[in-house]
Amino acid sequence: MNSLTESLVCKAVKFFGACVCLLPEPLRFYQGRSLGLLGYYLLAKKRALVESNLKVAFGATKSPEEIRSLTKNVFMNFSCSVLDLLCLPKIKKAGFEKTIQGRENIAQALSAGKGCIFLAVHSGSWELGSLVGSMCDYPYNIVANDQAKAPQLNELLNDYRRLAGAKVIPSGSATREIIRALQANEIVSLVLDQGGKDGIPIEFLGKTASISTGAIRLGLKYQVPICPVWIERQANGKHIFTVFPPLDLQTSQDMEGDVKINAQKAVQFFEELLRKNPSEYMWFYKVYKYTNQADTLIFDDGKTGHLRQSQTLANILQTALQNAGKHMRLKIVAIKFRSPWHQKILSLYCFAAGYLFFLRREAILKICLKPKCYQDLLTIKPDYIISCGSRTAGVNFILSRFCGTQSIHILKPRPLNEKCFSLVVLPEHDVTRHFPEGRVVLTKTALNLITPEYLEQQRGKLLGRFSHLKGNVRPKMGVLLGGNTKGVAYEVHQIHWLIHQLKEAAMHFNMDILLTTSRRTPKRVDEMIIKELRNFQRCALLVIANDSNIPEAVGGILALGDLLIVSGESISMISEAVSSGKKTIVFSPAGYNDHPANKYDRFVLNLSQEGYLLASSIKDISASIDQVLRQKISVKTIDDQTKILKAMEEMV
Repeated sequence: MNSLTESLVCKAVKFFGACVCLLPEPLRFYQGRSLGLLGYYLLAKKRALVESNLKVAFGATKSPEEIRSLTKNVFMNFSCSVLDLLCLPKIKKAGFEKTIQGRENIAQALSAGKGCIFLAVHSGSWELGSLVGSMCDYPYNIVANDQAKAPQLNELLNDYRRLAGAKVIPSGSATREIIRALQANEIVSLVLDQGGKDGIPIEFLGKTASISTGAIRLGLKYQVPICPVWIERQANGKHIFTVFPPLDLQTSQDMEGDVKINAQKAVQFFEELLRKNPSEYMWFYKVYKYTNQADTLIFDDGKTGHLRQSQTLANILQTALQNAGKHMRLKIVAIKFRSPWHQKILSLYCFAAGYLFFLRREAILKICLKPKCYQDLLTIKPDYIISCGSRTAGVNFILSRFCGTQSIHILKPRPLNEKCFSLVVLPEHDVTRHFPEGRVVLTKTALNLITPEYLEQQRGKLLGRFSHLKGNVRPKMGVLLGGNTKGVAYEVHQIHWLIHQLKEAAMHFNMDILLTTSRRTPKRVDEMIIKELRNFQRCALLVIANDSNIPEAVGGILALGDLLIVSGESISMISEAVSSGKKTIVFSPAGYNDHPANKYDRFVLNLSQEGYLLASSIKDISASIDQVLRQKISVKTIDDQTKILKAMEEMV
């Protein structure tokens, strides 16, 4: 702002302030609330910021309707506070000494001769605190942050404060002047909130925020009494200013520890007041900007594979946050629609909302989702939302707009496109067109939990369950067998031929077989496998998933296996095998040819051509095992997670 413009603004503020002072108090109060209501409807970005802050603080206890009502009241109260500031000279003349409570606490604090610190937060009409000193006949000092971009406006605000009887301490010389005032047994007013980059993270209404520690440090170092103060607007527009007894500061030999403990106690004191008067607080700044916490919400659509991919992405996000000095809090919510028709309605609605901004409202979620699911979604204000699959894409799109949150989606986000999300993670086999860099990350495989740490953990669990494997030092052939799925059917004679070749290879190469089936494996195939392998001397582990649920079976076999043989109808299972870094052979009952019949074949053949696995038909399994074990064919290791981590670090 140039000096001429600023000068005109200052004159306009003075003129407006003079007009406001002419109004009777009830009319001024009504005008303030009216202007605030107008601001609520016109200032969309500020409204969204206030709502976002209130969701963090009260989302677990208040409904969206209550949050919106609170937001309205925040605007109206803030507008009234601005008018109170402009009327400071008039209010001083009229006086409000009868509404000051706790005068005896001021006298008691100053009786020690070390001064007194008034500790406040930006709540209520806090600028009226400038009147307290003159009303009680005590020297009163406030620290004013310099508005370097608008020096004339800054000086105008300070003039109002001085007219009210306060001494203004510039922030540039604050520490020295504060100490001088305290040594002169004066009152100094300091704030606890808005610590900025120099504050420390303290839990504040459900999430860490940057808290200023200046008052606590001075109190501890110079034994200065710290009195919490609170100003509250009444229904008629009048105010009650309360001075509470000095805080009981905890002291020890650890100064930094004492600062944090006492700052937390002070925050808890004000939290209780704010819970009773949430609309009095100034929620217009980014309260949680300097938090060291990040809340992540995962949508569970009921598909285990999708949930595992989302959890994998959350693990990568957690690493990115840790690299940025933050820690993550994770919540998983099951997405439940009222009916299949409601799911279709949401899809159609989101398709339209992708083009029409005014449709992006959370009310549609209340209509389409089951009540408990809807409430669960609103008990947390996440920083990141992760979804996987088309079923949850629309929920992510709407909720992320409502919460002002980073949205991350895995797989194609039908009926939406990648522009509707902060980041989309797509496997290459699902890509049919070019995507812009930055918004889309392409992966070789489906996301999975496989890392060296995960494999070691699963290995330990499997060995703990089957102790006979601990002393087994022979090389191992890990076999992951799936079952029927869309477009793929396993016949008993095909799998019988597979098992026959595995048994021959195990004997020829002196290896043990570790085999697990899946819940999709047909019963007749299960029975044949049991008959063939139950008493086979080189079968060290046989897990029939339909008979026994062993969660660590797949991970443990991936960890223990030296060679992996995987059925080709499960993209997630293939992805896990390849990501383990082990030599992998993938077979298809129908065999692979130059014209892949389905997406599973395309996925396998692409990875095979790029050297990440060896594609084989069942009839060629023996030859494939021989080629891999004799080092005639080598395979590369996939590391999709590093690529995703880089994209995540740019988001954090």
